[in-house]
Amino acid sequence: MIYESEEYVQLLYDVIKNKRRHEVYEQTCKHAEAMSVHVYGDKPMYLLERTRPREEADVKAYRIDNYEPTTKAGCDKALDIVSKIFNPTLYSIRWKEQDEQVKEIKSYTLDYYPDYNSIIAFNKDVVLRKMVADPNGIIAVKPKRIPENDATKVEPIISVYGSPNIWYRDDDHFLIFVKEETNPDKSSRESTPYFYFEYFDKNMYLEFRVYYDGTTKEIVREELKRYITNFDEIPCWYLRGKSRDLNNGWIIYESLFSSALPHWNYAIVHESDLLGAFINHMHPQKYELAEECDYVHEYEGQKYRCMNGRVTFMVADGSSKNIVCPGCNGAGMRTVKSPYGVYQYTKQKLDMSEGSRGLQPVGYITIPTEATKMLEERTERMIQKGMWAINMDIEEKVGENQSGVAKVIDRSAQHDTLGVFAHILFDIDINNQYYFINKYLFGVEAASSRTEEDKNLPQVNKPTTFDIASVSELINNFKVAKESGLDPNFRRAREMEILSRDLSTNPDLKEYLITLLNLDPAYGLTVDEVNAIVGKSLTREDAIIHFNLKKFVDRAIVDNPKFMEMTKEEQYAVLLQYAAETVQATKVEIDTNLLNDTKGASNQD
Repeated sequence: MIYESEEYVQLLYDVIKNKRRHEVYEQTCKHAEAMSVHVYGDKPMYLLERTRPREEADVKAYRIDNYEPTTKAGCDKALDIVSKIFNPTLYSIRWKEQDEQVKEIKSYTLDYYPDYNSIIAFNKDVVLRKMVADPNGIIAVKPKRIPENDATKVEPIISVYGSPNIWYRDDDHFLIFVKEETNPDKSSRESTPYFYFEYFDKNMYLEFRVYYDGTTKEIVREELKRYITNFDEIPCWYLRGKSRDLNNGWIIYESLFSSALPHWNYAIVHESDLLGAFINHMHPQKYELAEECDYVHEYEGQKYRCMNGRVTFMVADGSSKNIVCPGCNGAGMRTVKSPYGVYQYTKQKLDMSEGSRGLQPVGYITIPTEATKMLEERTERMIQKGMWAINMDIEEKVGENQSGVAKVIDRSAQHDTLGVFAHILFDIDINNQYYFINKYLFGVEAASSRTEEDKNLPQVNKPTTFDIASVSELINNFKVAKESGLDPNFRRAREMEILSRDLSTNPDLKEYLITLLNLDPAYGLTVDEVNAIVGKSLTREDAIIHFNLKKFVDRAIVDNPKFMEMTKEEQYAVLLQYAAETVQATKVEIDTNLLNDTKGASNQD
């Protein structure tokens, strides 16, 4: 069903008037609500409003009013662990060609993307968290602004929509609710609500609003913006998580952190109970000396005594009337207290029986604290179990068992979890984002020139390992590799890794040193080893470059300030030229004139 069809008007009528939604709308919204409590710190009213046994109304109100999102800290910590997949040393984005279109999309997505500079930062800060909170939400690529004409290039942006706003969807389109306003144009329809939507299908992106005309009893559509895409596919896809089959053919996604949901929910419930228990300890129940109410109510000359807080008496028509006792306000008991708050009682009252000796007019009930202590421990345990359920509890143990730099804690389960995140975010999300951004930027141009715009797409390599060692650990590993006699090329790669990590805040120096490593033809070889292979597997020029590498590179930078921007082949060609000049300058030549002079002298003899 698409926007231009007649039946779509009826769909909008059902959506607006009959609150029609797609088939799994309630399930997806319910899951998003439950997860948002822990991911975003939303107030979980469905948990807090559950009345506890024998709970007084003021204690319940206090619990709800003073709720704080304590489980959000654990979820944030787990998200921080997952976000390590965006470490630039763990993934790579490789570009096939360096033509103008490739440079443009590369610059736009990695340097000048709106608000976040790069789409990688957007995925780390926005998509990752939303994916955990609402896996049935969608990612869409749309124009930031609709261009006024074909000559103006569109600026594509990535938007994320939550399940509560996805009012309808099918194989042909997505209908996204944006907002509701009452009579935005100040027309005569003063109480008419306007519903604003964004619409995506295979051929266009649309912004429109709808209202119900009470006079004509029809739905009225007003188009606001339209952009023709002609992609032949909808530029939207689900955030995804763990697939759940609903047994009726429908599949929804559960959050990759959903295993922690019951534990974190219990943590919230217990934390709220704990707050109520603390309040009862801080403000314990008070008791005071009281006597049975002896109030007497007079009516038409008759006296009627208070009975358990109520006064019953006969009225003129012979019926009985029951009222709340004005003396005790229905309590049935009264306290012996003066107007100045002093409790008064007689000595005879204390002497009535042996059991009443030591009676105090006012006191407080002592509440046992053992259960409160157990509840506090259980609350902490639920948070820990939540982290265990999503394989993030391992971080609490790091540092407990170490020998040198080798961590003996098994991280395989955590790495499996990170691998699932990496697959969704890199193999699906970032690849799709590049695919549709490229279509927005160059689809029209490619169609007019009959070229294939997909050649601009990069190769996105997801992270496959997630151990991020410190610089000191990398240096120690490099030392072990060197002493073990491993291949020099392997040691070269490890040294580049150390430089990349240690000099991340000094990119110019990092680039210079890595260039030296890349251009060294005899990396890791000693003088004797170089001399032994010169003329065999190593040319004389290569040996000269090896021993004069820094001198040659510095000279090349002086001769050509753009030397560092050249390809490796172009840079090495320059060094070979310098090496050839060195060979020529150090070449031993024989003076043939001296030989001729010697021959002439011999002939004269």
